Amino acid sequence: MDFSALTLVISPKTGEEMSIASLAVPAGDPFYDVLTIVGGLFWTITYILIIYYGFKHKTSGMPLLVLGLNWAWEFIFAFCGTPFVPAGSMLDLTGQTAMQRGVNAVWFLFDCVILYLKFRYGRDEFEASMPHAPKKLFYPQLCFILFCSVCAVLFSINEWNDHNGVYAAYIQNIFISSLFIPMLYRKGSGAGQSMYIAICKCIGTIAPGILGALVMVREYGANWSIFVDFQFMPLMKFLIEACLVFDIIYIIALYKMLKNHDHVNPWTRKPLPGYKWADGDTMHITAVPVSE
Repeated sequence: MDFSALTLVISPKTGEEMSIASLAVPAGDPFYDVLTIVGGLFWTITYILIIYYGFKHKTSGMPLLVLGLNWAWEFIFAFCGTPFVPAGSMLDLTGQTAMQRGVNAVWFLFDCVILYLKFRYGRDEFEASMPHAPKKLFYPQLCFILFCSVCAVLFSINEWNDHNGVYAAYIQNIFISSLFIPMLYRKGSGAGQSMYIAICKCIGTIAPGILGALVMVREYGANWSIFVDFQFMPLMKFLIEACLVFDIIYIIALYKMLKNHDHVNPWTRKPLPGYKWADGDTMHITAVPVSE
């Protein structure tokens, strides 16, 4: 495989080299605005459900590293651009459309609520994942992860000239899609999760990849054959495909956890036949046999 030709695909329409750094979603085009909203809707539903079940089950439904990277990415790509910072300054980083930046701002607000849930209820998960760590490290660890997340996103933008945040988004999506799986088994239940979170997260993750493919075909005249040619953007293709695989594994694992361990209907979260909620149980996470 000749990796020397990785970015040497020339647009038949523009005559420009097609790469992540050079591709841009046309601003103000209703077609792409609708696709952006639809893709953003699934992540918005995911955030709302994570917040709902977080308060209901008194837990944080998002792994810490995932939350830190999301929080940093959404803040930077919502607010690090005009009119919030001077045009051309070192903090003028985002090249995204106004529509996408608006979606990012909404997501950032949701992530602030999830971050509050992590500070309030995340200690149990911290102690479960690192049982021998001093408890006083809980808050410093949270702050340090947030700091590292901001640095990681900032440096990736500058080093890869990725002002649309595509590589940063999908690299963190690898963490998002993969870390939900160990979080599920670490909790030992479906607390803070639902099948609708898992499915909406999967669709919301794959949607930007579909949008990017449509931009390359419609605006740059790319042939569909480049999407099966691993010499063109192999890292991006790997990231998108790996995220999809992890998301499918998580959907299956969560379904089995809810049904076989929590003894609830995976879709309605109501107790399965022969099971009930324990007396005084208000969180409704795990059902118990009717005989108890």
